[in-house]
Amino acid sequence: MYVGGWLGYNNLGDEALFEAYKKLFNGYSLLHYPHVGRRVLSIPTKLFRIAKAAILAGGTLINKGSCPDSVQECLDIFPKFYVFGTGVANPAFWARIQGWTDNLMQWKTVLQRCAYVGVRGPLSAELLINIGIDNVEVIGDPAVVFASDNFDNSDSYMPNSIGLNVGWDNVAQWGEPQKIYTEYVRLATIARKAGWKIRWFVVWPPDLTITKELAKASNTKVELYEIYSNPYNYIDLVKSLSTFVGTRLHSVVLATCAYVPSVMLEYRPKCKDYMMSIGQETNTIRTDKFKAEDVWDIVKTWNIERTKVSQELYRSIKVLRDKQRVKAKELMKEMISS
Repeated sequence: MYVGGWLGYNNLGDEALFEAYKKLFNGYSLLHYPHVGRRVLSIPTKLFRIAKAAILAGGTLINKGSCPDSVQECLDIFPKFYVFGTGVANPAFWARIQGWTDNLMQWKTVLQRCAYVGVRGPLSAELLINIGIDNVEVIGDPAVVFASDNFDNSDSYMPNSIGLNVGWDNVAQWGEPQKIYTEYVRLATIARKAGWKIRWFVVWPPDLTITKELAKASNTKVELYEIYSNPYNYIDLVKSLSTFVGTRLHSVVLATCAYVPSVMLEYRPKCKDYMMSIGQETNTIRTDKFKAEDVWDIVKTWNIERTKVSQELYRSIKVLRDKQRVKAKELMKEMISS
């Protein structure tokens, strides 16, 4: 049983996560249980126990949204309940948002009953450790399972090329949208004037309008790709680029899975959480601190040292990917024995 996940809304990140879990837990069929806090478990699930285990999976689910009543219900129904790659909402960020409630202590009761607690990154782990969850482990974002097992040394990428992704969330983010958009236009314009190839990527439909506007404003609208459901297609389009700059979490996660040197524009702490998990926190810039010239300096250097930086990404991502595979196998064995 796949608990959580914002499926069916053409959000590449959530769709990629579901595919990643299917890839990791390939010994079982995953049944999607609707997003935590939105619906109750179906009557057939309660009556017939149609699943052997449940996985809290996808996105930043812990300490976000409603209190974990539905997770508690899953714990009461399923023999085993696992947390695998989920993020934890950071109170220091979310407390600024009207209507948000910090319910980490309520989650503590739930998480202490879980057979395994593996989270997306170090920031998430620290939040849980601070409330007394001692058995937490950093397992990484499950989407790293899409990274290739082998590093390609053929230098087949296009020098002087950059992928760009922009997104904005009306609920919560660092900075003001217009200032961020202005910096994107400046960055794209600098790259265009330097003769670079530019590709814009849209991974969630509501971002399409602003992406088109920024591409037009910077006179770089020739190549714009909408990819909402297929992580493999996304990686194929990104992997030939020499650099990438993105806002949406999984626009960058999947770019790093292609071993493309990437700047993460951190609109929420979850972005830094992932980048820390692969040792790339120094290449994370909060959106309210985003300056086009600073990012341009970074990607220019990467363009020269692309193979070296890609190898570093390969080594750090391989550690997490291998760790996830081993852990998933262990958990599947537990399911068989339960």
